[in-house]
Amino acid sequence: ADIKPFEKSDFENRHNQARSLMRKEGIDVLFLSGSTNLYYFSGINKGGRDRLFALLLPQIGAPTFICPAFEVPSVMELIKYGEEDLRTWEEHENPFKLTADILQEKGIDKGVIGVDEHMPFWYYYKLSQAAPQAKYRDADIITHELRAVKSSKEIAFIRRAVDVTIQAYKATLKTIHLGMSQGEFRRNFASAASRLGSRGGGGASFGPASSFVHGSIVEVPLEEGMVILMDCGCRVENYKADVSRTITQGKPSDKVLKAWETSRKAQLAGIKAVRPGAACQEVDRAIRRVLEEEGYGPGYKNLGHRVGHGIGLDVHEGPWLVEGDTTPMKVGMTFAFDGAIQIPGEFGIRLEDDVVVTEDGCEVFGNCLSSAIDKPFSC
Repeated sequence: ADIKPFEKSDFENRHNQARSLMRKEGIDVLFLSGSTNLYYFSGINKGGRDRLFALLLPQIGAPTFICPAFEVPSVMELIKYGEEDLRTWEEHENPFKLTADILQEKGIDKGVIGVDEHMPFWYYYKLSQAAPQAKYRDADIITHELRAVKSSKEIAFIRRAVDVTIQAYKATLKTIHLGMSQGEFRRNFASAASRLGSRGGGGASFGPASSFVHGSIVEVPLEEGMVILMDCGCRVENYKADVSRTITQGKPSDKVLKAWETSRKAQLAGIKAVRPGAACQEVDRAIRRVLEEEGYGPGYKNLGHRVGHGIGLDVHEGPWLVEGDTTPMKVGMTFAFDGAIQIPGEFGIRLEDDVVVTEDGCEVFGNCLSSAIDKPFSC
């Protein structure tokens, strides 16, 4: 079924939720620029480092966009809700002076400005020079809190992104052949995603390169017996999927097969650990417990990174499934995680799926876990 795009009411609800948290935290205005936080609160995916495009979301009053004058026609196409206060600056003008003037108009030039982790330091430096009496605070306590729990519409977009990713994978798997390069796999996946009406990214690592967590820059042609570790995802309405599978070209060795079966066992333990109220670190602990019981440990020895992360507008976003993150899981939170194993210089295994926390545990998006090393998708 078609999912309705975000509407004025969706953004108004986000603004109101943010304002409630701003009152609680003593923040007078949010300054958001060039990030997924800007998109979350405006529906506009725009902005670069050299020209300021920003949203000022005050605790009291209407939001204001700060926009290069020549960008107005395209911005007007992107604005998703209501009549906007759109303030422009020409190329020879100082957009940070304009920002300070707007803050003064709103009576908050001496107030507390909340900035997110995506703000470039030079933006902060220029703004603090233009508005020297303002105080600056980390706004992550607001943006992370709101974005961690997804609405039903956001969940539907992620679910659709996973479904498209699985379809793109299935099409790409049919193209695998001896001598294939990792670049060819990457291009084939992107092409399959495009045919499905989506943008897809990621790739595959062959043989020893699969033991590199993020792959190798060395192009290796696919040979018989090699491990093929695939990590890809598509997007729907800018919401992302992150799905990994591991297979072999031909029959796997006993060592590879044992690691694969352990990885699957660890992934299932992680899925079982996802439930409302549980700390995020419990998923990391559940997965590592299985790995260490099977001899893949201790600690980060054979799984050198956190087991997972939140997923949404960013492929990697909070909360984090790692030791030390005690954030309680809530219904509507979405995560991607795996029980990966790395055997340095030999091979790596990764089985990664995306889930949403439900009242009684979690839903695995796509319901298409890998059931065997030669059956990467069970659906």
